[in-house]
Amino acid sequence: MWRAGLLLNRCMYPIGLALATSLVAIGPSCCPGAEAATHLQLLDLAGRQVDPLRPSGAKATVFVFVRTDCPVSNRYAPEIRRVYEEFIPRGAAFWLVYVDPSESAETIREHMKEYGYRLDALRDPKHALVRLTGVQVTPEVAVFRQVRGGPEMVYRGRIDDRYVDLGKMRPAPTTHDLERVLQEIVNGKQVSPETTHAVGCFISDLR
Repeated sequence: MWRAGLLLNRCMYPIGLALATSLVAIGPSCCPGAEAATHLQLLDLAGRQVDPLRPSGAKATVFVFVRTDCPVSNRYAPEIRRVYEEFIPRGAAFWLVYVDPSESAETIREHMKEYGYRLDALRDPKHALVRLTGVQVTPEVAVFRQVRGGPEMVYRGRIDDRYVDLGKMRPAPTTHDLERVLQEIVNGKQVSPETTHAVGCFISDLR
C-alpha cells in the first residue's frame, strides 16, 4: 500500500510504442514502492516554490499530469473541467501538473486559457512529482488523501476508460475511474490503493 510518508512506486511498466510518436500505453504497477521524503517543491506559474502535499484540509488532492502538446490530454480537457467543478465544492483540491521542462509559464497560461482550465497549475521541470507518483503518460492522475501518518496516494492511472489503446477509443467511457475514487473519498468510504491502465503521451526521462 502507498503510505506516508509518500510511497514511491519503483516497478517496471509495460510500454507500447506507436510508430514514431511519443504516445504510449501504460499498465498498472506490479508491486508496492519504497518510502520517499515528504518534502516536495514544485513551481507555480509565478516561479514560487510550492509543496502541494502540505496538509491543507482538503479531503483529496488530485494531480492531473498534462502537456500542452499532447492531443490525448487536450481531448480530456472537458472531462477534467467537469470533475473539477463537481468535486471542488465537496472538499477536493486539484492541480494541473505540467511535466515538460521546455514549456514556459506563459505558454502554460495560454494553454489553460485555450482549454478553459480554472484549476491551479504547477510546473514539474525536474520531475519530482512524476517520480514520486510513478506516472508515465499524459493525461494521468494521482490522488492523495491525508491520513494520520501524512499524505497517502490511493489512486494512480486513467481518468476514465474511453481510450482502449493508442488510436482506439470507445464512443463513450464505460467507467469513470477518477470520479468514482473521489466519490468514495468525499463520502468517507474505505478506499484501497489502486492503479489503472492509462493511455497517453509518454513522459520522457530527463537527460
